[in-house]
Amino acid sequence: MKRAVLFLLFLSVFFLNETFNVSEKFRAFFYRMSYPFLKLRESAVGIALRLKNEIYPGDVYVGLESVGNLFFVTGRGEDCFYILGEVREGTLVIDPMEKRFLGVVVAKGPLSKVETVFSDNFVGRVRIKGPSASVVGILRGGSVPKVSTIEDIDVTGWKVFFEDEKWNVILKDYLFVGSIAGRDGEYFLLDAERKLPDRVAIIGVVE
Repeated sequence: MKRAVLFLLFLSVFFLNETFNVSEKFRAFFYRMSYPFLKLRESAVGIALRLKNEIYPGDVYVGLESVGNLFFVTGRGEDCFYILGEVREGTLVIDPMEKRFLGVVVAKGPLSKVETVFSDNFVGRVRIKGPSASVVGILRGGSVPKVSTIEDIDVTGWKVFFEDEKWNVILKDYLFVGSIAGRDGEYFLLDAERKLPDRVAIIGVVE
């Protein structure tokens, strides 16, 4: 009897979530409620890393220039993730250790939301680099991100870098998105890494 009740309860929750997308609506609320605990956890992790001499630097340097700060990743979704701290919308987020572009901040708050290339809403300009040439393209996000180009050439195997007028020069090696895996009609399929680090670099203004 108990198993039947639990099974019916599970089905009810499942269908409510599928119908009204409850989990997505309450995700931001949950993160806001847990903000003090996440902040405490961040401090504790920082102390532990210092004791182990494994602490990341507070600033991210490219050459001799400080370009951003490291922030704690607090939550992860299929097409987005959350970072601890108020960060202006439009700010770029990268993995400074792996030199990868991770996404763009789309919602500012105590826990700011970062949209990744796996979001259907993501659209951005990219540069596709081959062994001896490069072309400009448009990246359209999704479960399988796609890239389109004006030039009629096969760019399979080429590397894709996010394009940003302000940071193209100083961060050119840090904006790697992924590689072109193949072609699907008029689009090229992007092979991008989903794995996220525990801390990310914010390239822009922190508020």
